[in-house]
Amino acid sequence: RQLELEAQRQLQEEERAKSEEERLKQVQRTEQLKQAERQAEEAESKKYAFVKRAQSLISNLEVVRSSSLLAEFDKSKAVSRRRLQFKKVVNGRINTLSHEVTKILDVGRVVVEAIQSASRDDEAASTAGGEGVMTMGKKYLLDLLASNLIVRVQAGTFNGVRGDGFPLAAMIAQVSTQCTEIGPLLEAHLYSHCPTAIPSLSLASPDGDENELMESLGMIRDKNGEFESFDKFLNRTEGLISIMADIMSSTPSDHTLLGGHGGAMIWLERFLDLLPEAPTSPLPLITAPVLVAFLTGAGHMLANKFPTKMKSAFDVIRNDILKRLDESPVG
Repeated sequence: RQLELEAQRQLQEEERAKSEEERLKQVQRTEQLKQAERQAEEAESKKYAFVKRAQSLISNLEVVRSSSLLAEFDKSKAVSRRRLQFKKVVNGRINTLSHEVTKILDVGRVVVEAIQSASRDDEAASTAGGEGVMTMGKKYLLDLLASNLIVRVQAGTFNGVRGDGFPLAAMIAQVSTQCTEIGPLLEAHLYSHCPTAIPSLSLASPDGDENELMESLGMIRDKNGEFESFDKFLNRTEGLISIMADIMSSTPSDHTLLGGHGGAMIWLERFLDLLPEAPTSPLPLITAPVLVAFLTGAGHMLANKFPTKMKSAFDVIRNDILKRLDESPVG
């Protein structure tokens, strides 16, 4: 009887040991699963960190542009002479740009000097006890420069695919090497008008309504509150993507405006990654216009500077994207 009890006790201990071992294994598997999920979330968050950064830039721009001081600078008589000088540079000298290198460099120099002069005047006003609108010259000029560029490339007469943007791109890239503040500001203006430039096909939530979706794509309303036609939207998008590509691929080769040369390759890879995988069809309607505009501006630079990566991207476009573009009447 004693032996039976001992054997039973030993069996129970073995079962408890096995149960504990299974429990520990389950705990370990659960922890491994949680760790894998955390790593996947971190990787996903890191992968799309550029979208969050763009949203932050847009939010900051909205705060800056809603500033009463910036708005006051645009109306105050106290700074009317400075304001006129700024507009002569942005609306006047930039209009003289051409494809001649000397002209591009000359206009770039004038813009840089205007920015430096504005900074000195702000500091002098601050030193003399001035405040508010008197010290907002540089911020006003930079915002005017960025917003004016965005307005120019959305005009109906602008043809980015024809190469209209190259002189403007070279000038602003040159300016950015002397004034780094123009970088985030220009990005914010660009992204707020064209989410595709981030790139993002939409900043709307999946459960948003149709109006929210159209606004998130960058479509604008007319004075009557009606959305612009899709053709007009595509033309504006082409212009904005063109100037982005032109700037990225511009000289000097080491500039970092909009990411510079390396940023162009990263942008193309991200845009292709956003498109639905085969056999999903049709592709988003902006696919062809965006790729044409971007590759016209940056394609040659990418093929020469990043031949391996560019060939891989081009193969995807040629062997996959092109075939799916024509799979619907609209496409």
